[in-house]
Amino acid sequence: MSFDLFLQRFDSGTSAQVDRAAVLSVLRTVCQQPEDRFGFYLVEFPDGSHVELSAKGLETDDEFTGCAFHLRGFSKSLIFFVYDIAVAGDMVIFNAQGRSESQAEMPMTILTSADQAPHLPSAVAECFAICSSGVQLAQLLGASIEDWEGYRDRVVGH
Repeated sequence: MSFDLFLQRFDSGTSAQVDRAAVLSVLRTVCQQPEDRFGFYLVEFPDGSHVELSAKGLETDDEFTGCAFHLRGFSKSLIFFVYDIAVAGDMVIFNAQGRSESQAEMPMTILTSADQAPHLPSAVAECFAICSSGVQLAQLLGASIEDWEGYRDRVVGH
């Protein structure tokens, strides 16, 4: 599995500044390294999973309205981390692999709060899902955490 998730904060239909301190606080629970010169973090979790996080501007005075996760695997730690970052920054999750015409199955636009809906740009305001947990985020991305862990264990022979 390899795909990207994009997180963006909106206010009145346009990109808005994210609370850097809140996002950085969540990031620091698993990653102590500063961003590299391109704004990337390699986040490694105790379960051995990892993710590349693009968050240029998070630790500077530059504009910071969102970030991206470049996933090359799937784990409970990783998905909960994505969800926690989204909640901390009041960001909407865009699943590039999702479908805009279906809310029920693999939606393209995932909100972490119903309060985000009135602030969405009109292009994505019609079709979205509201997510209230990391477990639900995994389901909205098209795989349960248990299914992925079972698949991983079969592949690596555990």
